[in-house]
Amino acid sequence: MFVLVSLMFLLLIVIMVSRIMKKTIKPMQGMTISMFFSMNVGLTLGILFGVTFQGNLFYSTIISIILGASIGFLSGCNFGLLPMLEGLMAGLMAGMMGAMLGEMVDGGQSIVLIRIFLLLSIFTIFLFALLPSKSQKTFQSQMGFLTPFFFSVFILFYFFGGIPFAEKQINFIKDSSLVDHNLHSNAQNKLEKKEIKIISIETENMKYSPSEVILEKNQPVSLELINKDNIEHDIEVTIPTSNTISSNNHVHHKKEENMIHLHVGPKNTEKMSFTPINTGEYQFVCTIPGHKELGMVGKFIIK
Repeated sequence: MFVLVSLMFLLLIVIMVSRIMKKTIKPMQGMTISMFFSMNVGLTLGILFGVTFQGNLFYSTIISIILGASIGFLSGCNFGLLPMLEGLMAGLMAGMMGAMLGEMVDGGQSIVLIRIFLLLSIFTIFLFALLPSKSQKTFQSQMGFLTPFFFSVFILFYFFGGIPFAEKQINFIKDSSLVDHNLHSNAQNKLEKKEIKIISIETENMKYSPSEVILEKNQPVSLELINKDNIEHDIEVTIPTSNTISSNNHVHHKKEENMIHLHVGPKNTEKMSFTPINTGEYQFVCTIPGHKELGMVGKFIIK
């Protein structure tokens, strides 16, 4: 915020001085001042928004080019049409380049770049003393008297008061983002590292054993279906789950219906993994014709 307010204040100074000196500054000199100022301000803004909104280049670019073009347009408005266009396009281009640069550097490097281009932006006011015709001796003598004091105070204010404050603001934003990212990562890691519960269900003599299985909500489960009969079986259950995984092609998971289906051949074993996400009781059955009626029914109890 400090950098933005400071640049707006600097823009106000440039507009006021250019209005006073517009009769002594030639069109080409006005174009030079407008381009120099808008280019450096655009780069400063671009880097600032690029590092602040790192990860969202489109958003930072749009803001930077709008502000850069607007400041460039205003900086040249007192000099005529060509300086206005020169400032507008220079500010637009610099804002875009600065946003891309801010996206690629870290917070510490961005501070150095902001300092450099901010200093160059301040130096714009020197151009008002250097570029006018030498015939304007009276005005130049006044500028020669006021410039050293004015710029000494201004630069001291920026680099010993404002810039450290801006650094703290950017570091605070970065630290906050880092803390949020770490908290999210830690929470996700805890969930991923939660112990996997291994469940084995046997099918023998047209029965599930055990027929009642107790699970915990959000706890990963590894289900092993062991078929001891000489005929094929399966297990099907409709239950809200996530991350259904199998090492074979005998698992079907319909996300919209939360249905899990595991098929196993005679004297064979199949495995699958899933994570129940809701509590309740959910019935599982064998869908082979006639098997459910013969007693192949059980239930998962999620607590």
